[in-house]
Amino acid sequence: MATNRLGIEFLTEIDLEQIEETSYRLLEEVGILLDHKEATEMLDGIGCQIKGGRVRIPRQAVESALKNLHPHKQIYNRDGSMAFQFGDGKLRFHNGGGPPFIYDLENGERRSAILSDIVDITRLLDFLPHVDVITPLFGPQDVPDEMLAVASTHAMLSNTDKPISSAAIEKAEHVPYIVEMAVACSGGIEAFKKHPCMSISVSPISPLNFSHEVTAAIIAIAKAGTPFHSLPAPSLGGTAPITMAAALAQQHAEVLASFVIAATAQPGALVSYCSRINPLDMRTAVSNWGGPEVGISGACAAQLAHRLGMACDSYGFSSNVSITDIQFAQKRFTNAFIPALAGVDILSGLGSAESGMVGAHEIAVLDNELIGQIKHIIEGVKVNEETLAFDLMKDVITNDQIFLAEEHTIKYMRLSAIWMSKIDQWNHTEDGDSRESVLTGARAQARDILNTHNPKPLAEDIQDELDEILERASRELIHA
Repeated sequence: MATNRLGIEFLTEIDLEQIEETSYRLLEEVGILLDHKEATEMLDGIGCQIKGGRVRIPRQAVESALKNLHPHKQIYNRDGSMAFQFGDGKLRFHNGGGPPFIYDLENGERRSAILSDIVDITRLLDFLPHVDVITPLFGPQDVPDEMLAVASTHAMLSNTDKPISSAAIEKAEHVPYIVEMAVACSGGIEAFKKHPCMSISVSPISPLNFSHEVTAAIIAIAKAGTPFHSLPAPSLGGTAPITMAAALAQQHAEVLASFVIAATAQPGALVSYCSRINPLDMRTAVSNWGGPEVGISGACAAQLAHRLGMACDSYGFSSNVSITDIQFAQKRFTNAFIPALAGVDILSGLGSAESGMVGAHEIAVLDNELIGQIKHIIEGVKVNEETLAFDLMKDVITNDQIFLAEEHTIKYMRLSAIWMSKIDQWNHTEDGDSRESVLTGARAQARDILNTHNPKPLAEDIQDELDEILERASRELIHA
């Protein structure tokens, strides 16, 4: 579809070919560390070489797998209705997932996140117009580890009708319960397979390590007919080489290997390409999600994904600092704007901070504001007879010389010709501290949304079914 979206490219065609070739060599000559008997036997059956716990995957096996997969491009709402389709030139956004901490909305203090926080943040994200897909933002600390993914997904499904992604999966035994919930919302297994309202992500362990649990989860997701998103997160200088080219090649190999496993387990599986490369802070050996390399890697990954005919999900709203730090907005805008310009399809991270360790309602509101600016910029400048407005200028300039009350001005004001902040109206402080004023305004807006917005509820019988699945999961996963 034609689009005026502005764009940049970090990598040339030759660069992309070299990165791809290095990825194929990694899979063929180094291979993946695979600790899963069924998967090892499956890959052995398609011509992979098994030696010393490593599985070397030949190029033809990768190419065959790619032919037996379907890109996950059609995104559906909770009820199975079409939400959007990647490839239309538009940029989408979803929130981050997993922070164990939250900035309390009432006092701003950092505390452990609990399950009710997922309920509230999901209701807020359901309202925010620039949030296109929702995943459980927090890892609630009042939920047993055995139930965390299932309980989080239940809380999310019950409070939004937008497209959803479950909590990231680490254990295959969680998959059936989560898929059952999505199936219940969709109206049955056949309806779900035709119009899947949920995707599930699994993270291969960098570098090129597929543990038993990771591999089992990938297989379970593929066999369940659920879209699988491969989510490696190599750290520059830690679990990947420090150079961006090498890290991109390694990440690409990790994604391709996970696709081979999915395609072998379930030909025709729906898959998506994700990028979460992050720089290591060499002073502390801790991942630094505020560095510009996050945005640069996402931009490059989009080019690699598009060469495969797939949409790309990259991290964007990332920072390693507190919400009150002056670097907060600068780092987030940089890491979102770079991949946005490079044509990434969907950006993650909305609502989280401190390298993904904390989330907050006000951060989500602030990010929604930044998204509005980014969309406004990358739309570019539309030039046509109406936007040039020659006749209007001729009339106004030769008369009162004021354009404010003209119909053209009103029309394009409503079409957002001038970007306007949605937070300013909530700014009631008069102390002159602009940082505190913006934060106060964001908190006030979040409170107002939570007090007034009621997401579309599930039908009573569907909600009852979700509750029953949750109770059964608790009995079987914890008390078995």
